[in-house]
Amino acid sequence: MGKRIHVITISRQYGAGGAQLGSLLSERLGIPLYNHQILSEMSRGTGIRENILRAADERMDNFQSNRLMEFLPREERGALEADTVFDRKTLYTIQENTIRGLAEKGPCVFVGRLADHALRQRDDVFAVFLYAPKDWRVLRLMRQEGMSRDEAVRRMRRIDRERRSYCKYYTGREWDDCSRYDLMFNSSSLKLETIADILCREVTAES
Repeated sequence: MGKRIHVITISRQYGAGGAQLGSLLSERLGIPLYNHQILSEMSRGTGIRENILRAADERMDNFQSNRLMEFLPREERGALEADTVFDRKTLYTIQENTIRGLAEKGPCVFVGRLADHALRQRDDVFAVFLYAPKDWRVLRLMRQEGMSRDEAVRRMRRIDRERRSYCKYYTGREWDDCSRYDLMFNSSSLKLETIADILCREVTAES
């Protein structure tokens, strides 16, 4: 008998359709979707403005997250040790705890934010990786986001690089390491609707 599945996590290359796949699964399975909503939950839990959290989202650049201390409510700042540095590692810990708390509420779908790693101690998680050739992703971004080819190429390279570095830093593993995932899909070969159908059948069969 397979494991009982309550949570699906979607890791994705930029432009491969991870957000859309998450929405399809959420709708078809009737369970909550947490994508950018994770940042909203973090904001509610910490008092840090959501736009500030977005500046550090899935990134490992020179963003000075230690500055975020000033955005915490006074009582939250007082609860921290005086010598605590509120850096990106602290943000990541808050993100992990937020993801774990949301997963405890019931079945759901997560997109990105290393949710598969945050929930690695659970045995009811089905981890998926979505990828596609660069040219296909560029055309998709141009069509769906209204980007020029140059803009799509630049953004795709930058975000893929940031996500890869982010994953390596916090997990010690490669972002596209197949051993991390239960299934990997090429979204240029299968329609997102078909991938959603496969996953819905898989989750139903495993439950």
